[in-house]
Amino acid sequence: MSDDYDVNVDVDGDGHWDHNTTESDGHGGHNIYVDMNHDGRADFVGHDADSDGLIDSATYDANYDGHFEAQTVDTNGDGWQDQTVYDYDGDGKPDEGTADTNYDGQTDVEAADTNNDGEADIFRADLDFDGDFDWAGRDDSDANPYASR
Repeated sequence: MSDDYDVNVDVDGDGHWDHNTTESDGHGGHNIYVDMNHDGRADFVGHDADSDGLIDSATYDANYDGHFEAQTVDTNGDGWQDQTVYDYDGDGKPDEGTADTNYDGQTDVEAADTNNDGEADIFRADLDFDGDFDWAGRDDSDANPYASR
């Protein structure tokens, strides 16, 4: 740990704190690094902008391939990551986005670009917040030459 900064993170959600290293970002915040597969490279990089012990944003390499495919942000300051954007193919464009709009820890809204054209094609929402998606939509306009735009 650096600068007497101490933070607990549970990257994989197993209920146990994961070993981490930290460094000051030079602007009053800290970066938090976790090597989940013990290969010597960080698979999670968290950012605590004000050193209050809560992760404000993070990047994940969930499949340990060296590419950080998920970026998250805490939108209400409670330390839980409420929005996530995924770039699965590494082209710099979002492939999927999710949000926890009522801050209960479950994804309520999801949009995905399934044909890699840079626009969302599939939409899902849990409108009554019961944990089940009860609304879904699909934009097939790219696949159907006769669809109006």
